[in-house]
This record gives sequence, C-alpha cells and structure tokens, in this order.
Amino acid sequence: MIPRAEDISQDIKDKKDENDLIYEYENIKQVTWYDQLLLNRPLKVVVIILLVTIAAPLLIYQFWFYPSVDAPPADGYSTGSCLLQREMRLACGVGTMNEQNCHPQCCYDVRNRFCFHRLPSRFSYILDREWSENVTLQPRISTTPYSLQNSIPNLRISVDEITSTHLSLNFYNPQLKTYSGRRIENKDYNYSISSPELNIVVNSIQGNIFNTLRGPMIASRNIWEIAFKITNESMYGLGEIPLKAGTVKVIYNHEQGLSSVPLIFAKINESYHGLLIDSSTPTEVSILAENQIVVRGITSFGLRFHLFTGQTPENVMREVMNYIGTFNNFEYWMFGAHICSVFPGPLDNAFTQFNTFMNSASRQRLPFESTCGPIPIVFKSDQCDNSENDIINRGLRLITRFNKRFVPHLSPYIRHELSTTIDEEEIDNTTRSCAQTLTKYERYLIRDSNNLDLYIGTIGNDTVVYPDYGTITEELMKDLWIYNTDVDGLILENNWPLDDSKKLHNETYLYLPYFNKNFENALNRTPQWNISLPNDGGIYLFKHNIYGNNFINATHAIFNKTLPRWSSSQWMNGKTVINRQNVDTSWTSLHRELIAMALGGVSGHWYWSSPVCGDSEHFNIENHSPLCVKWYMAATFFPILNINSKSTPRDPIQFVGTYRTYINNALNHRLNLLSYFYTTLQEGPLLRPMFYQYPEVSELKDVNNQFNVGENLLIVPNLQPSQTHVHVWMPPGTWYEMWSGLQLNATVGEAVTMTTTDADFLTLIRGGSIVPLQKDVKATAELTRLQSSFALTIALECTIIADSTNCKASGHLFMTPKMTMEFKSDAENLSITAIGDDYGIFCNSTVAIWANRIQEINIYGLDDEFNNYDNHKRILASIDLCELKDVHEIYFKYT
Repeated sequence: MIPRAEDISQDIKDKKDENDLIYEYENIKQVTWYDQLLLNRPLKVVVIILLVTIAAPLLIYQFWFYPSVDAPPADGYSTGSCLLQREMRLACGVGTMNEQNCHPQCCYDVRNRFCFHRLPSRFSYILDREWSENVTLQPRISTTPYSLQNSIPNLRISVDEITSTHLSLNFYNPQLKTYSGRRIENKDYNYSISSPELNIVVNSIQGNIFNTLRGPMIASRNIWEIAFKITNESMYGLGEIPLKAGTVKVIYNHEQGLSSVPLIFAKINESYHGLLIDSSTPTEVSILAENQIVVRGITSFGLRFHLFTGQTPENVMREVMNYIGTFNNFEYWMFGAHICSVFPGPLDNAFTQFNTFMNSASRQRLPFESTCGPIPIVFKSDQCDNSENDIINRGLRLITRFNKRFVPHLSPYIRHELSTTIDEEEIDNTTRSCAQTLTKYERYLIRDSNNLDLYIGTIGNDTVVYPDYGTITEELMKDLWIYNTDVDGLILENNWPLDDSKKLHNETYLYLPYFNKNFENALNRTPQWNISLPNDGGIYLFKHNIYGNNFINATHAIFNKTLPRWSSSQWMNGKTVINRQNVDTSWTSLHRELIAMALGGVSGHWYWSSPVCGDSEHFNIENHSPLCVKWYMAATFFPILNINSKSTPRDPIQFVGTYRTYINNALNHRLNLLSYFYTTLQEGPLLRPMFYQYPEVSELKDVNNQFNVGENLLIVPNLQPSQTHVHVWMPPGTWYEMWSGLQLNATVGEAVTMTTTDADFLTLIRGGSIVPLQKDVKATAELTRLQSSFALTIALECTIIADSTNCKASGHLFMTPKMTMEFKSDAENLSITAIGDDYGIFCNSTVAIWANRIQEINIYGLDDEFNNYDNHKRILASIDLCELKDVHEIYFKYT
C-alpha cells in the first residue's frame, strides 16, 4: 500500500499553541524518500520510459535473436554478445540459412534468417602462453560454422619484419608448411598478439593500422577466415575509389578479375598505409560497415598479409614495388598504338583482310607502331599442318614492308585435334618427325581428376589441352614454337587460363565448405577447379593464380628475357606489362578502366594497357562511335595504347566523317605528349588518382572522375553520353587549360564547371610547370621523337610579394640515363641546362634518337597586355640544344 499524507488543515486551525503547529510541520517534513519517489509522477513516467526503451529490447533480443539461452561458456573465456547493429554483423558460416543450420555458438536473426558471429567471436584460437614464432594455437571451438567441419587442431602465426616499413602476418597450418619470421631493430611499427584469447594489433607512427578486434579466426579444410580493420576512415583499392561497404571481390585470375596486385590503401590521421593480400588460392574479400574486412580463402594452407606503414600513398607504392619487382624493359616504340583484329573466316580470308587494313592504314597515314599480324598464335598438336605458319610468315613480310613492328598474341593452351589419326604406312620421315613431337609433352599436361586422362577444355569451336608451365622443359617450349620468325614484343593473352567448357557447380557446392555465386562467376571460364597437376597430382585450384607467371617464365625459353611482354594474368609480378582483356564497350566500362588503370599504376604496375573502346563482341560502330571517340581521347593518356578487336574492328580507319577526324586528332595529341610521358614514367606512374596525388586535400580524396597525368597534367574525361559539361574539383595551385592557356579561378576543393564539345577532352596544366611537346607528329613514336622539333608549354605560377609579381616555372626532359634537359623560366627568360654528357643522342646524326631543336614556346599566366593570343603568348624560336656541348646554359629572352 502506497503511503499517503493526511489532511491536517483543519487541525492546524484548532491549534492554539505555536509549538504544536511547529510539531505538525516537522511531521510533514519527515515523509520518507521512497514515499517521495513513489508519489513523484514525472519520475514514474521516466522510469517507465527507461524500462520500455532499454530493458524490454534486451529481453526481446535475448529470446528473438538468440533463441537458445546459454549458460556462461564452460571454458571460462568471453561469452560474446549478440547485441549488434544489423550492418555490423559478420556472417557466421554462409550467413543466410535456416535456424537449425546455424552453429550453436553463433547468433541467429529469426526475422532475417541470418546466422552471425558474436562479438567477441567464439570462433577463434587460444594461446596457452605468450606468443612466439613456435607457439601453437588451438581452436576454442572444435568445429566450424561451415558444415560443422573440424577446426584445424594446430595453427601458428609468423610475423616477418621484412623492412622498417614492411611487415607480413602469416597464419598457417604447421603440418603442411613452416615459416620463420625475421626480426630487425629499427622499425616504424610495433605489434602485439594477445593471449589466451587471440587478438592481433599492429600500430605505426600514424596510429592503429591493423586490428582483428577479437573477431573470427577460422581454419579448416578448404576454408580459412579472418576479420579485421585497418582504418576507421577511408580506403581505396581492389578497383574501387573509394572502397565502400558492400564491395565483394574475388582474388582468382579470370576474365573479369583484378589485373593489379590486391592492394588496399587506408587513410588514418592524415597519413596512409597499405594492406596487400598475398593469397594465391581463391579468396573472397568483403568490405562491411565500419570498414570491417572479412577475408575467406578456399585453402588448407593459410592466409598471408603484408602491411606497409607508408605515411603517403607514394611511399606505400614504393614499398610494394620493392616486394613485387618492377618492369625495366620499356622501349620508346611501345608508346605507339598497337592494333590487333581477329578476322573471322578461313585463313586466306584473314590474310586478305589484314592486307586490306595495312594498305588502308598506309594510305591514310594512320599513326601506329605495331600489329599482331593476320591471326593470333595458338600452339597446336597437329604440327604437321603448316597452313597457319604460312599465313603468319606472309603477314610478317607485309608488316616489314610497311615498317611496323610484329607483336603477336600468344595463348597458353594447345589446340588439340581429337579426331586426328596418322596412318603409319603413308607418312614420310618429315611427317613422322613432327608427329613424334606430339607425345613429348603429354606428361606435362593437366589431367582429369576422375580418370587421369588429358583434361580437355574448349575455346570457341576448338578443343584444347593445358600444359603445366611450372614443370615444362625448355626443349619442349622450343618444340611448341614452330614459327621461324622474330618478334618485337609478345602479348600473352587468355593466360589465366581461359576455358569455355561448361561448368556444373552442383558438386562443387557439396565438396567445398564455402562456395557461392562470387566464386562461381570467377571459376566459370577457367579450367575445372579439381583437375590434377601432372607432376605431383595436386589439385589445380591451389596453383591456378600462378599459372600466368609460369607461362611468362616459360616463354623465356623461346625469346630473350629482355623481350617486352604484356600479360593478361600475373600474381605478385611487377615485372610485366598488364594487358586487360574482355572489356565491354560501354560508358561504365570506360570509367571502370580509368579507375583500374590509375589504381594499378599506384599499386606498382606503371605499364598498363586496356583495349580502346573495349574488345567484346557486342560492338556496333554506328551506336558506339560517340563513346569510342571519347575513349580514344582518354587513351591519349594511357601508358600503353592497345586497339584490340575479337570480331568487329574498331581501329580508326573503321570510323567515318568527324568521328575519324576526332580519333586521328587524339592519336596525334598522344604523339605530341610522349616525351612528357616518357619523362614521367622514369619517376612514377602516369595516370594517378586524386587521393594519391593530393593526400593532404580531404576534399579530393574520394574523387574518381578526374585524374592526374604525372605531376603536371590533369584530365577530366567525359563519362556519360551527350555530356556537354564536366566538373573540375580544383587541386592546389594554379591551373590552365592545356591547349588555350585559359586560367581557372577557384579555391582548393571547389567545383568548376567547364563546357565540352564532341571534339573536346578537358586537359589542364599545373602552374609552375614546363611541359615539352613535339607537335609535328610522324608515322611512329620513334620517328616523332627524332624528327619533330620541340614546343615548350610554360605555365607560370605567379605570386605577389610587396607589390611585385614573381612568376616562375620549371620542368625537365629525360632522354637517357646519361642525359636530361632541365628548363627554368620566369616571365621574361628561359634557361636550359643539360645534366649528363650523352650529347650524341641528339647531336650525332648517325646515332641520334632525339630531336635537337626548340622552335615554339607558349607561355601561360602573363598579364593580358603581354599576350599575343587570347590567353597566352606564343613565341617562334630556334634554339639548338647542341650548343650545350660548348656552353653550360642556354638563355633565351622572350622579348
């Protein structure tokens, strides 16, 4: 019964004694505190609200999201909570399932039928002592949420301190392999591995750069899983700028796979660091809310990660390149356009069309450098058939006649004629010799796992077999190459490798504990995952990612190791040019290719090619001409320019009218800029994303529709049909339109809208820079370099100090390792100096490879009164660079 206060008003009136009144008042004051609480109506309302908003949800959650009410775990370790925001839940096993399939140590969302991990997760490993390289960890839960498979009973963690800025974390099964990490004294990071419950934290100067947050660590047969965070801020990589929640990527080389190394840049406290996922087995990388990263690998061996402390994106890139290597065989001619079309029909028809193309290109003075010939090259089992050899040799003679270079496309599989039989009584000695060659490589071919017969794949209408290039001999490689021709370069295509045969994945879902649509799409056009390797009988799946590397290395037996090679597939290999394939012809694909190329460059693959206007079969020249024009304009700034077609050609001579004019202009602009590109690529990547070039500008870090070209140029491509305007997000400094000198006036991070037409591709030049051009273009890149005089574009950066304007600009031109030209300018004078003594490359006519004269200077940033054009001053000059043999510096006065 709730106490109530009595009504004493009448008694008070009857009291005569003042002391009695005081006594009654004291009684009122002595009402107990709990009576006051119970009688306080506002407080009761607050208490009820708290019960409704806090206690009730907890009770509902306990019985709704986690139907089995457990006692505290018997092992004495953390219980883990199921009270997680929906977007923060990590799938426990495959995630979406019926309640009875959800592991009892997981949480379950009844409404969404979703099984998810507790936090901390109960699926982890336990240390019984302080961690060291030799300490073995045991699973906390003996089974995994993947079909209740047993956890691997022993796991080890190796930490390799590779350099002061490069650390690797290796989680592995010690029964299958062993590792031993190095230790160094001076380093920019520290790390801790807690016990008894596993948690790994890596810190660097900028803060926490890796943290497992006591999430899941699962290790079992054919499935390893780990979750972690590397930043609370923004991330970039895996083909995405920025890398957002909901992104899922599969690391498994296939036609739509990642072409660069799987590197993620992470921003934290105004600094950057990098994470490289070094897993050569099929691996799924999922980005969840709050930058959680979940990595699941189809492997029994383990997972490996590299951390680069960086502090700037450029430092991260340099550290990655030290690990994966660099491409050092670049030759200037590779800047020129490479054109390759697959001509359908009989071989004679292919040669006829190739002959028509070469003659038309010559008549129209199409500037290109190399071609793949009339047909791509595929190894074949019927080496007695010389028909393709004859066509290739005829094509090579045609290429030589037009002074172009031969860069054939080579696939790794061997065309296999199943019905071919040879009558021993009818063959001569020559035929017997070539037929005997067929049996030499059989023991190096990949086998069907069921009966150990040769695994037969399909490519189009052909049946093919696949050598294991990791074990094939040099002698057999030379036997496979039956063509008596020299080549200038080699494009290794379809070498992830391609297999069009139909895959039935029903059994795959049953055999592999974790398999989904993401993996299914990746495996569809590759060889059957469970076929056998010929050498040790191992499962092909685990060696698939290195197939491309093995093929690259095997070609060293046929050609010199220094021969330039493009490759459509690689693994942690920075020593090759990236060759993109299977790109759709769409505006979305153009944007995606620009992002992939920019990210690839800053991940260490500076030399990168992507097919202009795509290379898919779904192409219609009438519908796609406006898109192709803009694609060609964007390709002006690609490191390598490839024009590849599988069916319908899309080289410049296929277009008509103004479209062809725009495309030819784009190719000429590329030749104008090659000396700048060549100089840039000595020092860094060509195409660069904004977060890389301006890491200190927060307004630009997530911009993915404009790109720096080296330090001094900025492009803003058209990425939509019929687009009449583009928006420039202004970087620091002064910027001018590249070809007119118009200055853009805006603050850093502000958007400036610029009008574009069908003929335009907005390109800006940075104030303070000098860019050398060669405007009188020739038929090839090397001829332009030698025969076209230079034109300098000088973009001044002007500052006002004490009512005085100070303008300056500088730049340089790399010619050879022993010769670089340096340019410096103010508003009145230009000075030129030479660094090095290799003057013969532009002064000795017998060995010269560079032009030696500057005949035009364009100056941006002068006051209007000094301009002789709307926005700049143009000066015709005749500056002989050979004078530098006799003088230390050349001075040229503008007036």
